[in-house]
Amino acid sequence: MKTTIPIICPYCGVGCNLDLSTDENGIPVKTGSGHNKDLNDQYICIKGVTVHEMLTSKERLSTPLIRKGDKLESASWDEAISGAAKKLKEIMDRHGPESVGMLCSGKILNEEAYLSQKFQRSVIGNNLIDNCARLCHGPSEAALRKQLGFGAVSTFLQDFDQTETFVIVGANTMATYPMVWMRMRSRVRKGKANLVLADPRATGLTKFASIHLKPKPGADIYWLNALAKIIRSNGWHDEKFCARHTIGFNAYLKSLEAVDIDEACEKAGVQREELEKAAEMICGRKTIHIWGMGLTQHARGTDNVSALVNLALLTGNVGKPGCGVSPLRGQNNVQGASDMGALPNVLPGHMHLWDEAARLHIGAIWDSVLPSDPGLSAPEMIHDIADEKIRALWVIGENPVMSEPQSNFVSWMMQRLELLIVQDIFPTETSKYAHIVFPAAATGEKEGTFTNAARRIQYTFGGLTPPGEARSDWQILQDMAKAMDHEWNYGSAEEIWEEIRQTIPIYSGVSYKRLKESSGVFWPCYDESHPGTPRLYEDGFAFRDRRARFVPACPPENLMEATDDYPYVLITGRLIGHFNTGEMSRRAGRLMKGTSSESFVGMCADDSEREGFSDGDPVRVISPYGEVTSKLRISKSLTAGYLFAPNHFNTPNFNALMSSVPLDPQAKMPALKVVPVSIFRCGS
Repeated sequence: MKTTIPIICPYCGVGCNLDLSTDENGIPVKTGSGHNKDLNDQYICIKGVTVHEMLTSKERLSTPLIRKGDKLESASWDEAISGAAKKLKEIMDRHGPESVGMLCSGKILNEEAYLSQKFQRSVIGNNLIDNCARLCHGPSEAALRKQLGFGAVSTFLQDFDQTETFVIVGANTMATYPMVWMRMRSRVRKGKANLVLADPRATGLTKFASIHLKPKPGADIYWLNALAKIIRSNGWHDEKFCARHTIGFNAYLKSLEAVDIDEACEKAGVQREELEKAAEMICGRKTIHIWGMGLTQHARGTDNVSALVNLALLTGNVGKPGCGVSPLRGQNNVQGASDMGALPNVLPGHMHLWDEAARLHIGAIWDSVLPSDPGLSAPEMIHDIADEKIRALWVIGENPVMSEPQSNFVSWMMQRLELLIVQDIFPTETSKYAHIVFPAAATGEKEGTFTNAARRIQYTFGGLTPPGEARSDWQILQDMAKAMDHEWNYGSAEEIWEEIRQTIPIYSGVSYKRLKESSGVFWPCYDESHPGTPRLYEDGFAFRDRRARFVPACPPENLMEATDDYPYVLITGRLIGHFNTGEMSRRAGRLMKGTSSESFVGMCADDSEREGFSDGDPVRVISPYGEVTSKLRISKSLTAGYLFAPNHFNTPNFNALMSSVPLDPQAKMPALKVVPVSIFRCGS
């Protein structure tokens, strides 16, 4: 029978409402827009419209797989679950619980992310749990939690309808957040808002920008501090806001005294006149500061974000209508995965691991004693495989061979594990090294909740039949817990949700009934009479003293710059048809057309002429950490000395060129965004 199933889009963090239409056999044949006026209204982006293509791909995993020799062969669920549990027990008996880690996903349900970290903490008995938020906005979460109280966006979508200046740093909302860009574009086109853009590349946003700063990649602290000093020197800051609502203001001002504006502009590669114009557009105007991975994916990413948050506080642009701070979270449930505590140093509800009262609270609900020693980030766990400290890894919905830096090293580490469990909807570059593969259900095939980038919790319906023997991630986790001698007896996703409400105070007031009858509820929401909190910090910041924290941001000691041996700087990013490392988007035919269909390395015309390259030439790109081959594409978006590559395809994987050290000391983020490289025509 033909039917329509309302779901939440599985791609970016906007959380658009979609309708999946099925044929008489229950197979999805079309994806249309759901009707949520608070989000996407009646619109749908190029990725959302292809969801049914991804769901019906013939490449979907449909049966458990067990490695036998060099091959993965089909197996029963009983065989796969019992085999995985037996091997885990053996490894823990020989090497202790600290030998087992887990990598969780920002694409699975809240209920599933919650059980993932519960399994790791109560069944395995350690905090070796991380999720993909590490590699997109780990620095954002760290800086925001430290300075404002919550590691989350402070605004909601309707704030964009009141904003007078948008500041976008290291992000292309046109490609990655199309529904958000529609609102922004409307105000910019009508002359109701200015756009200050900071991006070393020219993108589709450039023609809408009042000012386009082109800072050197990784040098954002320099120009952000210089911009703050210009504002302070002119007396354009919000003195009353800073005095009433912040601490650390004087120390911050003292740090600005050491900033030489002209020197900072030179190091950042921007013009002072441009910063002065930007200051005039920000001060005294409702401003939302927006950023993406161009700001975060650096070894000093947390300091980068702190510099931008300082700017927002300095101008009083937090906690007011049309104002705020807004990191663009990558996957549809990255915020939710972090809220659920799928992190090595944070408990559910963003409670601190060192908070004994929080551990006791959660432990009482779980009937378990929670471990107190901080776990490791995903990059650290991978390095611990080399030291034979991590012997087993369970990867749920992620693909570290593609997403982590130095991908060749990661591939080698996956092969060194005694046990690698991969749980996903598609075979991945990681699953080919797995000992056991669990086939998972996808969006539309299971009910539950997602939390979008703006903290809006939404219910998503199930109804589609998963392919073959695929199961919901939460059911697989429960089956594994039982096989590990823990009596989990959840009868539905809703039963898990009710435990979440007990565990996480900021989610307490949100029931399934309430979600099914609304367009979603924003956390914090402390009881069922609470309306939810679309805009954070209107009544003060999330600290006991209700004040935000200025944190001086120090420039990095070294930038990723060209050298004699590596005369170019490579920047990675995504195009409009791309998503994450491509596991879903590469299975949607309509997305893999035109400029999005194949890998390339972009180079400006002047550089290509000097090198003697032609468009389409096969080239080798070499960094200090690896080498890949690709096609050259002459690009108008780049300036001399810079290359660009879409980080989406498995062949080549440009993360092979990136370094896994050093890590951001606060957020453990590797420098994934830029690297110095050399480039040669193949055969030369």
